[in-house]
Amino acid sequence: MLVSYNWLNKYFDGKLPKPDVVGEALTFHAWEIDSVEEVGGDTVLDVKVLPDKAMWGLSHRGIAKDLSVILKLPFKTDQLLSKPDLLPLSNQVHIEVESKSCNYFAGALIQGVKVGPSPEWLKSALEAIGQRSINNIVDASNYVMFDLGQPSHAFDANVIGEGVLVRQARDGEKLKALDESEYTFSEEDTIIAALADKRPLSIAGIKGGMESGINDSTTDIFIEAANWDPVSTRKSAARLKLRSDASSRYENGVVPEMVPYGLKAVVELVMDVAGGKLVGYSEVKEPTREIRSVSVSLAKINSVLGLSLTISDVTAVIDRFGWKFTVDGEDFEITPPFERTDLNIAEDIIEEIGRIYGYQHVSAVIPEPIKQTEINQRFCYSEIIREVLIEKGFSEIYTSSFRNKDKVKLTNAFASDKGYLRGDLKTNIKEALIKNAPNADLLGVRQIRIFEIGTVFNESGEELLLTLGVQSPSGYKPKTDDPIIIDALKGLSDALGIEVSPTATDGTAEINLGEILKVLPLVTEYKKNVSKPALTYKPFSSYPSITRDIAMWVDEGVAIKDIEELLSQKTGPLRVRTTLFDEFKKDGKVSYAFRLVFQSSEKTLTDNEINAVMDEVYQAAREQGFEVR
Repeated sequence: MLVSYNWLNKYFDGKLPKPDVVGEALTFHAWEIDSVEEVGGDTVLDVKVLPDKAMWGLSHRGIAKDLSVILKLPFKTDQLLSKPDLLPLSNQVHIEVESKSCNYFAGALIQGVKVGPSPEWLKSALEAIGQRSINNIVDASNYVMFDLGQPSHAFDANVIGEGVLVRQARDGEKLKALDESEYTFSEEDTIIAALADKRPLSIAGIKGGMESGINDSTTDIFIEAANWDPVSTRKSAARLKLRSDASSRYENGVVPEMVPYGLKAVVELVMDVAGGKLVGYSEVKEPTREIRSVSVSLAKINSVLGLSLTISDVTAVIDRFGWKFTVDGEDFEITPPFERTDLNIAEDIIEEIGRIYGYQHVSAVIPEPIKQTEINQRFCYSEIIREVLIEKGFSEIYTSSFRNKDKVKLTNAFASDKGYLRGDLKTNIKEALIKNAPNADLLGVRQIRIFEIGTVFNESGEELLLTLGVQSPSGYKPKTDDPIIIDALKGLSDALGIEVSPTATDGTAEINLGEILKVLPLVTEYKKNVSKPALTYKPFSSYPSITRDIAMWVDEGVAIKDIEELLSQKTGPLRVRTTLFDEFKKDGKVSYAFRLVFQSSEKTLTDNEINAVMDEVYQAAREQGFEVR
C-alpha cells in the first residue's frame, strides 16, 4: 500500500520524525518497505501489508496507529475509539437485501450537493498515492477508504429512485461500469440494483455503474457503505477480470463494524467539500460479531520469545496498543479491538509483544550438541553407490514421482497428468535418456550415462530402487551400452561386498536396493567428508547446437595439441567443444578425426553460418600441409 508521510503526520499534529526514521521504524517492527519516493512536497512509502494485517493495515489510520505504538507517540485523534450513531434515520431511500454475500448495508441521503473540483489538500493527498482526482464527491469516498480502510460508493439519488436492492445477478445480465467497460454476470455475482425495476446499478464491492454515477448535474446523492463476503467478492473480481482498491480490501476481510465509521466519515467530508443537507441514514445489518478474548501467560510469552520479560514489561506494551485486558497473577486476558482480526490465539499476542518490545533483544542461543544415536544405513550405502557410479562417468538425476497412468492412483491429484504414483524408475530413466542423447556431443561424452535412487509405489507398498541407464547418441546399442552397465554393476558389487545383479539389461538396469540393504552389514559410523575441488557455474545456452566432423592425415611428428590449437583459432567463439574421437597410423602418417560442436548463446545457428566457418578450417589445414579426408 502507498502511504503518504504528510497524511500520516495529520494523526500526530506534525510531530512524526523524518520519513527515513519512520521507514526504519516500520522495517524493524515487522513491516516491509518496498520503496520510499519523493512525490511533490510529500514522501510516499510503499508498505507491504500481509493478508493477516490487511483489515487494519490497508489504511493510513492503521499504519499511523502502529507507528504511535512503535514510536511511543500519542495519537491526535482516533476515529475508531467511539462508535458513531447513524442518525437521523430516513426512509426516503429503502434498502432491501436478498443476497447472503452482504453482511451489512448502510446508506445516507444528501440533497443539494454541488459537484465540482476537490479542494487542493484533497487532490494533493490522493495524487501523492497515485490516485487520480475525479470530483469532490468521488474523491471524498476514496479519501475515506485510504484513510480508514472502509470502501464506499456514491450514487446519483435521482437515478436510483425509491431505493436499492442487493441481489444475486442473473446469468447473462450486463452492466456498463465506471471504467466504460461492459461486464456480463453469472449467478455467482452480487449486484446492487434499483429497487423499482431491479436493473443493475453497481457490482457489489468492486465497481459502480455508469448510469448511476456522479456527474456535474447531480444534486442529490445516496452514499452506500457495506460489508461484502470476501470469498464471493474475490471470485467475482477474478471472473470479471476487474480488481479495484475496494475489492482488494473486501477480499482481505473488512469487518462489518467498519461500516458506520466509514459511512459517517464520508458524509461529513462530502458536506464539507460539496455542501448539501443530510436527509438521514438507513441500514440493514446482521447480528453483531462476537469478539473473543485471548488468554496468554507470562511463562508462555517468555518461552516463545526466549526472553525474561516481567509483568510490567508486557503491561507497558499492551497499554501502548490501548487494548482492554486483565491480569490474574501472571495470566493475561486480552480483548482485542474489533479491527484487530489478526489477534485470535496466544501466539498472535506474543508476536505483537515481541515485535514492539524489539526482536533485537532476543539473543541467539546455540543448542547443546546431541550425541549421535543412530546411523542412517540407507544414506551411507547410497553415498557409496553414488561415488562408484560418478567415478564411472554416470550422472545422478531426480525425476517426478507422479505419472499420467500407473497402478497407484492419487485421491486428490494436483494436475490432470499427474494422477498416479510411479511404479518403477526404468520408465523415467528411458525418457531422460531419449531427451539427453542428442546432447552427448555438446557434453563431450560417447554415451549418456545416468542413474537414480528413488522410491516407487505399488499395491503392496513402497520399494527403494536403483536404476542405471546408458544410451549412445544414435540410439540404444547393446554392444556398446550394455558393457558399460555391466562394468558399473561389477564396481558396485566390489564396493558393497555383495553381488549386484539387475532384473534385465536393455540399456537400463533396475535393482531392488531395499532388498540389498537388508543383507548388507550395519554401518557403525559415517564416512568422513572429503573436500572436493570447487566447481564454478557457467551459464549454458538454451539454443540448439550444430556438430561437424573433420578428419585429416598429418605427419607422425605433428602434436595433437597443435592441431587443436589451429582448430580453435579458425572456428572462433561459436565453437564450444572439440573432441578427438578417432586415431590410427599408416605409412608414417596419422589420421586424426575431431568432432566440433558449435553453439550460440544469442540465437539459433544456421548450416550456412557453420559451413562458412568450416571452409576456413579446411583451408587452414591444407595450408599446414594436412590432407583433409
